[in-house]
Amino acid sequence: MKDGLKVMDSDMHVREPADLWEKYLEPEWRDRGPKILSTTTRSSAMVMLDGKILKGYPPAYRGGIFDARRIDKEIADARARGFDGVSQLDAMEKEGLDLAIMYPSIGLGVMMRDDMDPKLGAAIARAYNNWLHDFCQTDPERMKGSAMISLHDVTEAAKEARRAVEELGFVSVFARPEPLRSLPWHSRYYDVLWSTLEELGIPMGFHSAASAGEVRQLGDVFGDDLLLRHICEHPMSNMMAMIDIIGGGVLERHPKLKVAFLECYCGWVSFMLHRMDGAVSKARNPNISELKPSEFFKRQCWISTESEKELAMVAELIGDDNIVYSTDYPHGDSDFPHAVEEFLEVEGVSRETKRKILWDNCARLYNL
Repeated sequence: MKDGLKVMDSDMHVREPADLWEKYLEPEWRDRGPKILSTTTRSSAMVMLDGKILKGYPPAYRGGIFDARRIDKEIADARARGFDGVSQLDAMEKEGLDLAIMYPSIGLGVMMRDDMDPKLGAAIARAYNNWLHDFCQTDPERMKGSAMISLHDVTEAAKEARRAVEELGFVSVFARPEPLRSLPWHSRYYDVLWSTLEELGIPMGFHSAASAGEVRQLGDVFGDDLLLRHICEHPMSNMMAMIDIIGGGVLERHPKLKVAFLECYCGWVSFMLHRMDGAVSKARNPNISELKPSEFFKRQCWISTESEKELAMVAELIGDDNIVYSTDYPHGDSDFPHAVEEFLEVEGVSRETKRKILWDNCARLYNL
């Protein structure tokens, strides 16, 4: 709690231990699974997957926001403990978080290879989820998991989503907004997953990463300039996913599906919804007929904020029911341990709206 308000982090990150998959992967897949070859915990990690180095930025990279030394002092205790569950709970206490949903760091990239063996992908997801379940046992009432799924076989993804909820107690699944094999999210290929998530009552959390994995990204035009990649990738890939999910008819076909667009700021969403509404009003869209895009968004979508100056404008234009809060701990661009304080200082936003963003909206998103 902070300033008398309950706080839920919609997207708090873990830092996976180097031996995660060696310990948790089923023996038959262990030789082919992810191997974290080098990591500094201040930048990225070099990961070998199925005998091949997974493309990503170099482990020694020290550029822009990726140089997490800017918060070295603030996360020193967590680093000393290896970013274990106890240190995660301590970080929550420092920020005033009552509850947090756990998303990965390295895990954002391990599925981003188009030609991965689907059975290997499913095994990697199971291992990560089993580890995260154990991690959250530090305080299972306050630490909730978001499940990794492998979309290389969407039936397996749906199966793992069900296991994660019914056996592990997770409250969502996550995916990168850049789809595998350039297969759009409105493809019927994903329908079994959407139907399963509807039944389970949990959301899909879309979360990008600047340069993790090998799937085509909008930021590829910037090559190895990771600062420029980061500036564009998080919001723009989520823009593409939102246009795809809404304009492609996914939410019309699956009216109970919940979708979250995370760590992408929210300042763009009112503009994009206005543009989508205008386009649909002037041209027939064969994919949607029931509602305007902005109405689908208000019915089924959420977007995260941190401490944006545009927040008051966005809340006025789209309402304050579909915005959730994130600290982005413990990444280099996080404002930890003052992230919640900075959010509370955002001008032009009422205390009631801040209360909804910090707790109510997130509780509704994750059905908590």
